[in-house]
Formats: sequence, C-alpha cells, structure tokens
Amino acid sequence: MSTSCYTDGSKTDEGCGAGYIITTDNNNTIIHEESHRLPNCCTVFQAELSAITEACNHLTTHTNKHIIIWTDSLSSIQALTTLNNNSRTVANCLNSLNHLGANNNLELRWIAAHTGLWVNEKAHELAKLGTTSNLIHKRPVPQSHINNYINNKVIQLNNEHWTKNGPKHTKMILGRNSGKTINNINSSLINNRKDYRTAVQLITGHCGLNKHLFNMKKSDTMECPLCGHREETVSHFLGQCPATTQLRGHYFNEYYLSINDIFDNIHITTIIKYTNKTKRLLEPEDIDNTGITKL
Repeated sequence: MSTSCYTDGSKTDEGCGAGYIITTDNNNTIIHEESHRLPNCCTVFQAELSAITEACNHLTTHTNKHIIIWTDSLSSIQALTTLNNNSRTVANCLNSLNHLGANNNLELRWIAAHTGLWVNEKAHELAKLGTTSNLIHKRPVPQSHINNYINNKVIQLNNEHWTKNGPKHTKMILGRNSGKTINNINSSLINNRKDYRTAVQLITGHCGLNKHLFNMKKSDTMECPLCGHREETVSHFLGQCPATTQLRGHYFNEYYLSINDIFDNIHITTIIKYTNKTKRLLEPEDIDNTGITKL
C-alpha cells in the first residue's frame, strides 16, 4: 500500500504559505496535514518547494514504504531535476527528498491543479491557510527580492542626491512642471530627432551656449556672442538677450521673460522654433571650419 502526499504553495496579499496532506489507502485515510507561513519576501516558487520539503521531513520516520509526492508546480520539478542550480531553497528540498528516498521507494510526480481531486484541493486550501498562519518557517531571501531592494535603494539615493545636488538649471525648469514639459516633447517632437535633441539640451542646460562650453573647457569665454556682455545661459538666451528682443517678441509675445515663465507658459514647439530661428544651436555640420554659419 502506497503513501500519497499532496503539496501546494500560495502567495496572496496576506502573505506566502505552504501546505500538504498525507494520505494512504487510496486517499481514504488521512495520516497528517499541515500548513505554515513563509516570510512575506518569499515567492510562490519557494512556497511550492517548502511544502515538498516539510512533507519529506515529516515522513523521515517511514522506512521501506512506497511514497508518492504530488505537486502541481512544473517549475519545482524542473528545478529539482536540473544539475546546476544555485538556489538554496532547491538544494534544501533536494536534500530532504534524497534523505527520505534513501530508505523508501520515493516518487515525485506532477498533477494538474484544480481538477476536482479532493486531496489536491485540500493541499491548496492548506497552502492558502498558511498565508495567515502564526507558524512562520524561515527561508532564504530570494535573489529577486534582494535585486528589487537594491534597485529601490539606488533610486532613493539618486533622488536624494538630485534634490540636494542636482543641476540647478534643470531643476528650475522641471521642478514644478516636469510632466507637462516632457509630455509636450513626447507628443510633439518624437518624430523630429533634431528638435527633440534641441529640447533636451535647453531643458538640461547641456548645450552649445558659452556658459556650458566654458564649464566644459571648450570655450574661453562665458559671454553671449550676440550681445557681448552677459553670461550666455539658457535663461539669458531664451528670455533676456537684448540682441534677440524683436525675435522674442514675435514668438513669445514678450520681450523679457524668466526661464520659468517660458517653460510654464510657452509650448515647447514654439521655444524650438525661436531657438532654430536664432541659429545659435546649429549642429556642427551646419558650421564651416571658421565657425561661420553657412547661409
């Protein structure tokens, strides 16, 4: 007479649980049933393997028996039959199976889930019950949880660094209306790579204006070449340079604007048209070796 063991794992909003039921006499006699909880960080894959492990541990006193362990987790069977596996959860389960199999005729079989077989449904019930159990079994922290924790921590630290030390120009522009500005770019300029590049340059301040070029040691002056007496920042170029007052009035309907006024109230496509008209941010291929703009 064989002993059958049905195992299952579950992951819900309440937690992660595992359960199993052991029967004999063609499932007419229940030998034992149990459910337990795993740490919330664990995966349903770990829960499936944990159910098999705990069932094996409970059956270690059996000898010279024919034992069949049923699981509806194909991934668990595949992991247990893979030669190279670095998972501690898989290794622990495999050790328990080998220990039980040393003194018994042991089989591990797959069974389809929710086919109406009452013992299989009972294992599912027990696993779900385990998600709220007070009995918590320690298990290794999955690598996916570690990776997510690291990624979230990096994002947090990056945001903190940006808030404290990020580029002043970009924060000034994007601080209040980042969604609006970026959406305008995406919806209007996505099919025009040159204009898209110009928009990003103006927003970040990393562009061919003398202030940035001087900081990059690619210019010997920070002064505006158009008016000759102010640092050529994006703010000066777009909203304040007296040499482009008439052009600014034509596109922006104002002659003097702050950087926030421009990006808050003027569509990005209009800003690009103004920039292109000044010919100040031309690509290198549009300028000859003397630095003179080709007409």
